[in-house]
Amino acid sequence: MAKRLRLRAAGPRTLAAPVAMLALLMAPQCRADWRITPAVELRQIYSDNVRLEAGPLARSQFITDLAPSLAIANNGALLKLTAAFTTHLYAYSSERVDNTNRSQRQLAASARAKLIEDMLFFDATASINQRAVSAFGPQLADNGYAGANRAEVRTWRLSPYLAHRFGAAATAELRYARDAVASNNVGPGSTVGGSTGNSLGNSLGDSIGNTVSTSISSGPAFRTIGWGLRASHHQLDSTRGGESTEDTASAQLNWRVSELLSVNANYGYDKYDYQALAGATAGQSYSLGLVWAPSRRTQLQASAGKRYFGNSYMVNATHRSRHSVWNLSYNDAVTTTRGEFLRPVSVDTASLLDGLFSATIADPVARQQAVDATIRSNGLPASTIQNSNYFGNRYILQKQLLLSTAFNTARTTTVFSLNATRRQALSQQEAASALPGVGADSLNDNTRQAGATLSLSYRISPRSGASLLMSRTRTESLATGLKNDHLLLSLGMTRQLQRKLKGAVELRRVHGNTVTLGGGTYRENALSASLSQQF
Repeated sequence: MAKRLRLRAAGPRTLAAPVAMLALLMAPQCRADWRITPAVELRQIYSDNVRLEAGPLARSQFITDLAPSLAIANNGALLKLTAAFTTHLYAYSSERVDNTNRSQRQLAASARAKLIEDMLFFDATASINQRAVSAFGPQLADNGYAGANRAEVRTWRLSPYLAHRFGAAATAELRYARDAVASNNVGPGSTVGGSTGNSLGNSLGDSIGNTVSTSISSGPAFRTIGWGLRASHHQLDSTRGGESTEDTASAQLNWRVSELLSVNANYGYDKYDYQALAGATAGQSYSLGLVWAPSRRTQLQASAGKRYFGNSYMVNATHRSRHSVWNLSYNDAVTTTRGEFLRPVSVDTASLLDGLFSATIADPVARQQAVDATIRSNGLPASTIQNSNYFGNRYILQKQLLLSTAFNTARTTTVFSLNATRRQALSQQEAASALPGVGADSLNDNTRQAGATLSLSYRISPRSGASLLMSRTRTESLATGLKNDHLLLSLGMTRQLQRKLKGAVELRRVHGNTVTLGGGTYRENALSASLSQQF
């Protein structure tokens, strides 16, 4: 009980992230070239299954979605900041039913400030998103009015750090980070963003993390043989999982074989204090790797070694041409649900397009504007991989393979991704025992997930465009053999009516089966028309 009281008393500290960002904005040295863009979107939607229910339980409604938003950006020398906040307000043609939302919020904000030249810096991030509670229920599909199997997740992270270059000899960093992850505490009959009766409940809880890390690495003076040292200590206090710590330390040697190739060796030690299902929670780590860069547009990084949980591998390959960009990655890591919520999305559409446009737009500010305009005008999703993280409080071993590519022609922009993820529970059952539903614990113990997403945008004219989005995901519980499939198909058209006024229509079909919420197959067909105005 003492732990929960301590976390609740820390509730007002969640204001720390916006207060810190506001302090940065007010600093005289950070007042530079600001872009502030308010906007509002009005969307009328018809859905034949507003609650994503199975079979005869489906109910149709008209929904009005009013979404005011505010975007802020600054690309100054001392402060780089991007922030976008949107509120969706839903009104229904008849009485609002259970498992539907009155509203939802979205926030994505990040800032990096240079406080003292070559010494003191500050990073901050904050986010608010709707997330799937279970891997085996209805998944997110641009239907924010539906409340089944979802809850709001809020995160923030504040990180002041010291960084200094010791001439050409070395670079050192000392960093402190404080972060938080929180979500709606719901159960049967309680609310999630205005919805009621969400029988899946919430197993995530609220948590506060503190991390101290330090590193030092060789500088340009060590041209042939380089080196590096790293260490970190992470402490977590969670209402569901209690207290835990993570300690890591590593040393690295690099040998630059040629201008194109370098090899490296790593040795370290990891220590976790979770209650393991079996095996060790600490041990030595070592690996051998290489970095091969045959050109400025192509790079391959790879390593193989061993950690306390077994063999460990990493691959990261990128290639960029004038009209395409390719990314391939594989990694394995000990992580948690909250840790994944704090990380950037796996396949960021903006990052893909930034790499795609870098061949033709050298200026980073102009390139960012082109990326934003492309995403906005074509209705591209923020990430091509969604629904890959679900609620839980165990430590897990996650192995993930990702392939993403983007193509650009005079009239089309295509983004395609493949992903495969396997999760294996490492910590004991008690930490995740709050998962509700019959057999839900064993369902989420060990899972295998695979998915593919295709997004195609076609520019009909300078003012009109069409888009196609297809997504297919399968999740399998390796403990029970049960499977959950999710299919999304969306067709849309946009028209720039005036310089800051855009109209759009969209036809969407969602199809899936759910092991939770009583089981069965659900389908939704939805048609929407919208107007969005920037100011």
